[in-house]
Amino acid sequence: MDPTRTDKAKSKFEGSFLLPYTKTLQNLKNWPSCHVPVVAQANEYVPELCRVPYDYLFRDDPVAMAECTLLVHEYTGFDVLAANLDIYNFEAESIGAKMRFFKNHLPDIDRSDFFIKDKTDLGKIKFRGLNSGRYGYLLRYQAAYMKYCGLPISTQICAPWTIACNLFGVDNLLIAIMTEPEFAHELLKSIVEDLLAPVIIALSGVLKGFTKASLADAFASVPLITNEIAEEYVETYNDLLSRRLESHGIKVTSGGYWGVALMKGEEITRFLDFKIRAGGSLSAQDPDVSALGPGFFRDYATEKRVDLKLGMSSAFLQAASPLEISEKVKEFVLIGKDGPTSLTFTLNSICPRTPPENVHAAVAALRTFGAPEATAETEFIPPEKESFKDFLKKMIKDNKANYTFEWLKQSSLSL
Repeated sequence: MDPTRTDKAKSKFEGSFLLPYTKTLQNLKNWPSCHVPVVAQANEYVPELCRVPYDYLFRDDPVAMAECTLLVHEYTGFDVLAANLDIYNFEAESIGAKMRFFKNHLPDIDRSDFFIKDKTDLGKIKFRGLNSGRYGYLLRYQAAYMKYCGLPISTQICAPWTIACNLFGVDNLLIAIMTEPEFAHELLKSIVEDLLAPVIIALSGVLKGFTKASLADAFASVPLITNEIAEEYVETYNDLLSRRLESHGIKVTSGGYWGVALMKGEEITRFLDFKIRAGGSLSAQDPDVSALGPGFFRDYATEKRVDLKLGMSSAFLQAASPLEISEKVKEFVLIGKDGPTSLTFTLNSICPRTPPENVHAAVAALRTFGAPEATAETEFIPPEKESFKDFLKKMIKDNKANYTFEWLKQSSLSL
């Protein structure tokens, strides 16, 4: 292991969102200031742990969403927990795309009737103000989040390519690239110039600390796209958005881009280079990591001198035993941190039915093997954690954050 890596990793997170925020959470106060951080996306896990209807949290009560997010954050012990809402839908919804809300899973675009059907509909793509769609909800969510923990939410924006897929349909867009490439380019350009750039500029004026637009781009993944599509239709319009926002002091990065293990030979490194240009680091999730091996991604990040992000399968986190999870984390972390650039461990979209003991095992293994001095011989002690129900009882009794706990009236939890 590179002895300079820990200093570099520490400097990367000092003054960032990670360490200041963890200091607000009691269960993290004893962790070392220098370890491999874990970032988790828990859009479905939050309502499932809190036993609250999804439509209530994602549409009706942003204060409840802030409270539930922060409570789950503290219970799990993640460094960063991103309950970044149904991030792929806000922009499309704000211009009139039909939405469907459900009690038992995430809201989504109504794909039975796409908002854009042909070129004559391009005029419908325009920013309609922060009073459109659920931007008012987003602003109230931010205000509650700030009130409770003193720091802003990590706002994400849907990327141009994925918005185009939501408005027009992914199949339709791929066909248009082959049969009407000029229309495909017009669609993406309009999304950037008439919707995304104005949205982000408006949000930056009202959301504290919003100087970075993190684009989420799930539809831009293999095998849905090729390297040629990634470069001509995905990267081109991410870059256009970056140029439009540059004068406003807003930096653009983007992520997603899975499926590299389905490629072969030079196609793999070409796609990895695209990912690095898009996100500024090398990010890889299962099944790609398990298929190619964490060492493959560690070596490539070292070669390119960029930070590394490795993610374990959410399905594995849900189905495996705590011991199996700790062994997988051990493998990923010991290999991933053995290099000159920092490692971040990511859990993308935790499955709704994931047992809490599995989550605690993953976090404990990360604390154990992500410590600077940890090796393969380091002893791992499985954690003993209270149930979420017992945790809530304790938090209600000692309510230092002054949560309302009004959401409990909607919850099926019996305390």
